[in-house]
Amino acid sequence: MNETPPPRLKPRLKSAPRIRQIFWCNFPKDAQLPEFWKQRPVLVVSKTSKLNGCVTVLPITSKSQPDNHAAYLIKLLPSMQASWVICDYLTTIAVSRLSATDRICRLSQEEFNRVISLMWEYLPHPNH
Repeated sequence: MNETPPPRLKPRLKSAPRIRQIFWCNFPKDAQLPEFWKQRPVLVVSKTSKLNGCVTVLPITSKSQPDNHAAYLIKLLPSMQASWVICDYLTTIAVSRLSATDRICRLSQEEFNRVISLMWEYLPHPNH
């Protein structure tokens, strides 16, 4: 079966995304629920990434998550609304899916450590 590969798009960012940065991501429009499918913020968790490569991210939502134990509440600035990092939805995407506003936010190291600790709770551990 011959399938046509998807296009390789030029990144909209000027430099490779860095760990702890938050960008807007255009998730695929052909997603199937409960997959993420629209433009939304994501937190970069990759230690290294290349501008023309892939990056691993966790999606962020502004929808309240009171019953989701895998959601971590963040508030980047006092003027911003509360948002939740969905820590059990580790996703690798093309950097070309990312875009930035005028100001790129970066999660503090302390907050990032908490997010990663929660993320690890939802990943398999050795010998399981």
